[in-house]
Amino acid sequence: MDAPQVAPTAEGTFDKTPLSNLLIYALERGLSGTFELSLNEASVATLLFIEGFPAKIRTTEPGHFLGEVMADLGLITGEQLAASLERLQESPRLQGEILIELGFATEQMVQAGLRGHLDRKLEQLFSLPQETAFAYFDGVDNLARFGGPPVQIDPLPALWRGVRQSPSWEHVDATLRRLGALGVRLTANAQVSRFQFGRNELAAIELFQQKPLRVIDLANSKIVGPSVAQLLVYCLLITKQVELVEVVAEKPASSPQPQVQPATPPSSGQAFARVQLQAKPVVRTPLVIEEMPVNRSASDSRISSPMPAPIPLPDEVRPATNANPPPALPGAASNLDIGSMISTTIQSSLPPPMTAAAAVSVAPEPTSSPAMNVHEAVTAPPPVESSPSLPSEPAPLTAEQSTLKNKILERAITISGQDYFQMLGVDRDATAEAVQKAFIQLAKVWHPDRLPAALVDVKEACSKVFSHLTEANATLSDPERRQEYMTLIKEGGATPDDQAKIQAVVEAATDFQKAEFHLKRNDVNQAYELVKKAWALDPEQADYLAMMTWLEAQKPEFVGREKTLEKIAVLDKCVKMNAHCERAIFWRGMLYKRIDEGARAVKDFKRAADLNPRNLDALREVRLHNMRGGASKPPPGPGGSMRPSAKPPAGNETLGGLFGKLFKK
Repeated sequence: MDAPQVAPTAEGTFDKTPLSNLLIYALERGLSGTFELSLNEASVATLLFIEGFPAKIRTTEPGHFLGEVMADLGLITGEQLAASLERLQESPRLQGEILIELGFATEQMVQAGLRGHLDRKLEQLFSLPQETAFAYFDGVDNLARFGGPPVQIDPLPALWRGVRQSPSWEHVDATLRRLGALGVRLTANAQVSRFQFGRNELAAIELFQQKPLRVIDLANSKIVGPSVAQLLVYCLLITKQVELVEVVAEKPASSPQPQVQPATPPSSGQAFARVQLQAKPVVRTPLVIEEMPVNRSASDSRISSPMPAPIPLPDEVRPATNANPPPALPGAASNLDIGSMISTTIQSSLPPPMTAAAAVSVAPEPTSSPAMNVHEAVTAPPPVESSPSLPSEPAPLTAEQSTLKNKILERAITISGQDYFQMLGVDRDATAEAVQKAFIQLAKVWHPDRLPAALVDVKEACSKVFSHLTEANATLSDPERRQEYMTLIKEGGATPDDQAKIQAVVEAATDFQKAEFHLKRNDVNQAYELVKKAWALDPEQADYLAMMTWLEAQKPEFVGREKTLEKIAVLDKCVKMNAHCERAIFWRGMLYKRIDEGARAVKDFKRAADLNPRNLDALREVRLHNMRGGASKPPPGPGGSMRPSAKPPAGNETLGGLFGKLFKK
């Protein structure tokens, strides 16, 4: 397996972060990069993600070969599979290419087979032990030389099958315990069809459409077994397909009053009944309890379904002790803990058990459906109507409160421009004891809990000040951190404003590297959006503006001479910003070539080649110019356009190939 040349962006293990949570995190964040999986420091698998979707998988253990998958799906016959294997032994190549060459399959059939192949290999990874370690490399493709071009699949079907066949019960139990007495129901925008659920799972999900149910209610319905009921609710929860509501049971008024039991905390996620219900026998029709894995069939539709949009997931909840950490660059170590972030994200969407204030009370209506529980509901007392009251006007602030409010707002603005010594009002040679003493005195004034109730609208600003003071005290009181901070003061960047600028620069660099990654794959639209974002964050980088200008120049509305000259003028600006900006110089030469300005074009090509002797495209342009005796020839396409989306004639490079050669250093 190709050893990565950069430090991982994030690391962890399956016992803390199951594979299902990694897939959800990658999907929600639209990650483009590589996950390396290892066991006992030995590599077991490599996964490539593009915009959050699995695109390639390589495993060290053989299994699920493409031809076998296509035969299993009914795309080719057994005889055709055998013939392709014979040809494969004679001429080792990609089996898909051989199947097309022999006329046994079309390109579309091979693509369908590749999706099914990728789907099964992804499911296979769920059987890896919990000790499996993962390392994520953002913006890195460790499978560029493996197999054919990438194909993207929806990970949700494999996620459900993997969770069902190899569940991480520790995580399942921890999640379901948070439900307590709450029930779940499908959200308005649920996308359950994406999971490729079986017949019985779909029948169970129909119950959630009728009314909210608890896990125990779903198990009692006998549509699915208890274990499948738990896993189904767990899967719907972590993918944000259901919302939580409080289930209030009720019974017809003619029935005797139920005996109310004392409220006690539930001992598990399954024991959370709040009232003693009267049992009543109900005639049931036999229902199938499906506990075995669902067998695949040749008519499996997931291999040809179009790519859906990612499921919306809850926003990430960052730990309070590390607010807004800078994004990690590929090739640099990072403190990003995907495991804790995913766990926090998922668990934060689940309120604590028996919290009625955080849930919506729903009274299920009695039903005679044979799929429902044998218990009848009890009638809840009618709500007490309260007369509407007009909101009271807030009391006017006193002179002292107005002064304090203005002081808080002003301090919240100015503190971000100060270093830690200035924040605490101490000298740079102050001892740790003096620092702590100053902090204690300031905490008496700036702690948000000491804020008067009348100033609640500036509590956020007060919290900002206090958090800066807390960080200053923690840094200057620790000898090692203080020494590092003194170095930072000498080098610049010691104030929160400076740190924000540094963070913007780092984020811009990350976006630019992602833009390079997408441009290599001819994903011009995504590359343009990323480099545009990078330029907005750090407008002093000539490379960012040059790439954005070059991509804009490929649009149909900019292929004319006048529009091309406008883009050349922007590239002139890039060269003024950085005289050694090889990208701007080379792309300017390409635009000069488009409008048949051969002398200027070859001048830029020679200069780009001088800046980077490995710029093969610049050297090729110079060589072609010399072969023609110094005459120039407009590039192909209308108006000399080299649009990446257009297929160039043989012998010309696409934009992705051009970019790959230009910046592969």
